[in-house]
This record gives sequence, C-alpha cells and structure tokens, in this order.
Amino acid sequence: MTQKTPHTSAYERAVKLPCWQGQVDPQPLTGGITNVNFVVEDKGRKYVARIGDDIQVHQVMRFNELAASRAAYAAGLSPEVVYAEPGALVLRFIEGRTLSAEDVRQRAMLQRILP
Repeated sequence: MTQKTPHTSAYERAVKLPCWQGQVDPQPLTGGITNVNFVVEDKGRKYVARIGDDIQVHQVMRFNELAASRAAYAAGLSPEVVYAEPGALVLRFIEGRTLSAEDVRQRAMLQRILP
C-alpha cells in the first residue's frame, strides 16, 4: 500500500481542480514554503497550481495571497490568476528563475527591478 503524504494529497487536489480542460499531470515545482507548487500543462498552455491551506498561527491567509496576486497582475508585476478556490490558486506560468542576492546587486538588474 502506498503511503499518502501532504505532497500526494496536494497532487491529487491539483489534478481535480475544475479549471482544467483536459487530463493533467502536475509536475512538482520546488520552492514553496507554506504551499505545494506544481507546473501544469493543459491544452498546450502552462500554469502554476499552488496548493496550501491557511496557516493561522503564522498569519498565512490564502484570501490575502489571492488579493495580492490580483493586485500584482493589475500592476503588471505578476502573472494572471486564472482560477482560485480556498486552498488552491492557479496562475499562468512564466518561465524564469528566482533572483539571488548577487543578482539584485547588479546595476543592470536593479534598473530592471526599479525603473
């Protein structure tokens, strides 16, 4: 018998989100601290599915994350939110990498970050 882990449950939840148009096979995306992230390809487009419940003791409230994500998209700083429900957030995928401390010390990068 296969033992279920939080990541297994998150995978199953990501697969069952009603926003998908076809069958999906979410692929793990590292880096989530308070949620489990997946890259999901659906009908030729890529998305990020973020699965995670509120963590009240740490003041992690997903409705705040949703509001911040929508505001960041409106300001041109973040990908579009394409679906949300309590504990799940789906955004359009943007190819890239996390900036390091060294990256943000470079003048050219600072000019891109703070025009």
